[in-house]
Amino acid sequence: MPFMRRHASRPSRTALLALLIPLALSLPGAAPAQTLAEQTAKRPARKPVAAGPSHILSINPFMPILGLFQGEYEKRLQDNLSVALSGSYTRLEDDYTNIDVKLRLYPNEMALDGIGLAAGVGYGSVRRRDNFERCDMVGADCAPSRTTESAPTFSVEGLYQWMLGTRRSTAVTMGGGVKRYFISSERDAGISRVVPTLRLTIGYAWR
Repeated sequence: MPFMRRHASRPSRTALLALLIPLALSLPGAAPAQTLAEQTAKRPARKPVAAGPSHILSINPFMPILGLFQGEYEKRLQDNLSVALSGSYTRLEDDYTNIDVKLRLYPNEMALDGIGLAAGVGYGSVRRRDNFERCDMVGADCAPSRTTESAPTFSVEGLYQWMLGTRRSTAVTMGGGVKRYFISSERDAGISRVVPTLRLTIGYAWR
């Protein structure tokens, strides 16, 4: 009889454990650590700002061959904004020498890379070439008059800038815009006060 009692009590204990284990797991704080981690949804981390250059120094490599110049230094201020200092000497109908400060917006929020829209203020000097209005006497051979006027300027431009190489250290830029010279009509002497601008530069970029 004692042997029969001990043998019969085992199913009762097994049934009791089968009831207690699910009950213990259902109590607050009793869930496994992995289950808690799965139940707790983590907020996605904010994407880090793309690492890249912060400065670009660029020039047009072809213009010096013609005795002209175009160059710019650009610095990134934040993800979508940069400031640039540019200088140029170009010839259209007249000779134009300029220095400008530009604030450039990058809509893709990757400053120095991609589409850029800029507005700039500066100072320019225009030398009028081949102006034959001044002659000593009628019918005489007239030498070209070199009339030069200087004035503040305002410009707008659009460009696209490619950052090339594994370290993105080479910048290739193409763009264009328009510039206004604030020369009064009394002083313009036939100078074009609104002129187009073109941009083709290759530069070195660094952090």
